[in-house]
Amino acid sequence: MANNRKPNNGENQNRPNRQPNGGNRPNQNAKNARQASQNSPVRKASGQNTPRPQGQKMQSSNVPTRNGQIQRKPVSSGKAPLQKSSNITSFGKKKPQGIDRLPPPSEVGLPPRSNEPDKKALKRAAKAEKKEAKLLRKKEQEERIVVAPDVEPERKPAKVQEEIPEKKLQSDYLDAEMDNDEVRRSHMAKKRKRDALRAAFNAFLCVAILVGVFCIAVLYVVDYVAAKPAYAFATKGTIEHTIGATALLVRNESVLKSSYTGSLLTQATEGSRVAKKQLLAMVIPSGMESTVNELRSVERQIVDIERSLMESGKGAGAKAIFNDINNEIAPIISTIRNDAIMGNLSNMTSYSSSIRVLMEKRDLEIEQIDFQSEQLNTLKKTESTLKKQLESQAASLYAEEEPGIVSFKLDGHEDLNLDTIMNMMDYQVADLIKNSNSIITGDLDVKSDEPVIRIVKNDTQYLACMIPGAILADFAVGSEHVIRVPSEGIAITGCKVLRSAYATEGLFVIFSTNSQVERLLDRRTVKIEIVQTKKTGIRIPISALVDPDYDKKIAMILINDSGYARGFMVWIEDYDREYAIVSPITEGSEPKLSSIVITNPNTVKDGRKVED
Repeated sequence: MANNRKPNNGENQNRPNRQPNGGNRPNQNAKNARQASQNSPVRKASGQNTPRPQGQKMQSSNVPTRNGQIQRKPVSSGKAPLQKSSNITSFGKKKPQGIDRLPPPSEVGLPPRSNEPDKKALKRAAKAEKKEAKLLRKKEQEERIVVAPDVEPERKPAKVQEEIPEKKLQSDYLDAEMDNDEVRRSHMAKKRKRDALRAAFNAFLCVAILVGVFCIAVLYVVDYVAAKPAYAFATKGTIEHTIGATALLVRNESVLKSSYTGSLLTQATEGSRVAKKQLLAMVIPSGMESTVNELRSVERQIVDIERSLMESGKGAGAKAIFNDINNEIAPIISTIRNDAIMGNLSNMTSYSSSIRVLMEKRDLEIEQIDFQSEQLNTLKKTESTLKKQLESQAASLYAEEEPGIVSFKLDGHEDLNLDTIMNMMDYQVADLIKNSNSIITGDLDVKSDEPVIRIVKNDTQYLACMIPGAILADFAVGSEHVIRVPSEGIAITGCKVLRSAYATEGLFVIFSTNSQVERLLDRRTVKIEIVQTKKTGIRIPISALVDPDYDKKIAMILINDSGYARGFMVWIEDYDREYAIVSPITEGSEPKLSSIVITNPNTVKDGRKVED
């Protein structure tokens, strides 16, 4: 009567929530299980709920039901088909041999089946769903990296995507790839633009930093190399105003002639004073050149030994003679240096001649000193022997009865004297100044009956010149003036005016002096500077004057007073291109001798602290 039994529709009290299979109805539990499997979230997420294609055969396994019938169970195409076996039950166990039908669970003592799903299966399904959702989120994040944020790719259900044909999928895939490439190019273009802007900003920042560092360096250098206050002491000095001219040198001279022809061997120093009947020179005939050369070699050795002994401290008084001559040579050396800087080499011959005269004078004076040296005494004896040999073969020239200053340089104007120039017209003197050689030269080759030596008979020399722009009152007869000779570095004081008259080229003036005759013995004309005015007082550099008013003769100076610049008003007594003679306006105030004057007052202001 089992076939006529109705199903209990799951209302079996012994097995709640469990619906037994009817007599002739299909296995409802298997159907419910298949639908639950298809509607499972895990199956939906994985895309396995697609319908079975038509024509697919059903494979079944022998699953016993409550009434003993076998329910066929479809198997998906993605899995291996199950083997049909009568020995396999729905629980996966072998059926005992000889049993065609299993009894109901109530008969064998099993608990009744329930329609509720298994809890473990639900947990596994939930875990699989979470895992699938996590994979989907990860895939969406990867797509957001490739695709622009504002582009949201169209998502279709997995079931629909599976139904799209393969060619359509490939076309859509290519279109998506092209869209991705375009988005990627746009993204790369934006990235390159951002990189370019970033590089430009970095370059601008570097340039700005460099400009800032450069400005700081410039300010530091300007502050470091800025002009600092310079100082000078207020000293007692003199300011002179001069006027330039060219003078003709005239002396009372006499000449000596030789009656023989030969080489001149001097026995006196150029420009030295000689006594009457003193041997001045010898005229050596040809054939005695070897003796002359030997004599000159001995003389050089004597000079070298004397200097060596003098440097070792021997020869009392020799060092003083040497220093005195050096002091006379020093101004000439300074003048040579200044002319060389200015490119003026016209006076070099005169400088050389003057230095040579001074050195010969020094050697002559040193020869009179006893150095107590056997070697030096031997050389002097040899020198005397050689001179005697030459005297026996040569013609000797002696000074006349009157003493004077000897010179071996002649120019043909030795007949000029005071009387001749006093009687000359101004233009005649001007012609002599223009046509005369400035330097008088000498010749060691002597010819018979020609002048060889000249002697200045007294210590007086005369300077005749044309002074342009001068007036007669400034150079009255009998007035005395100071004449400077820049080429020689000397100043001749006490030059007295002997003649003064107006001329076509200026004022014709003749001066007389007893000074520096030997120094100017080899000069026929010389450039001079005549001092017109002279002022002595507190002398400071003219650059120290602040806003000077030369018409009112007033100015201000800044003095370093205990580290602060103090301004004082002063009178300008006199000035030239380099210095000024000043005096304080207020009695007893600055400047005084040894006051520290600021020579560049533009670097500091009155009352400010002086920075070194």
